[in-house]
Formats: sequence, structure tokens, C-alpha cells
Amino acid sequence: MLESNDVAAVIFHSRGFLMGLNAETHSKLCYNAMERCSSNVHMHMTDSITLRELALKFDKTIGSVRSSFYNPMLASKASMRVHI
Repeated sequence: MLESNDVAAVIFHSRGFLMGLNAETHSKLCYNAMERCSSNVHMHMTDSITLRELALKFDKTIGSVRSSFYNPMLASKASMRVHI
């Protein structure tokens, strides 16, 4: 893997169990491949974890935005509008 980018790519893009690797070993090899190919691998990994955690909060945020825009009193007034 250290000498061939093709081998590193196969290890990184394949499932570990298909190559006979346990999950921990496969994870370490993937991280080593990324570290070798990308100089900012740690920054990219922490950014991706932060984004994944942020995405879990989207539903709650979207729900609170919807409720902040809906006002029952304004909705009832909207039904009394007269179009000319």
C-alpha cells in the first residue's frame, strides 16, 4: 500500500471484510492511505465529523423555523382578504 497508489485506492474504496480485514485494521489502513495522499487529513476528518453532527440537528432547526413563521392570527386574517 505504501508503494502503490492503486493498492491504497483498492483498500480505501473496498469493504474490509471482502479483503479479509477486520474493521479496526481496515480503518487504520484507510486512515494511513488518506494521510499519505492528503496533507490535511486530520483537518478534513474533524471537519467531516463536525458536519455529520450538525446534520443531525437540521430537522429540529427546520421545525423551529417553520413554527416561527406560522402565526394562527395572521393566517385567519389572510382568509378574509378581498381580491380586486
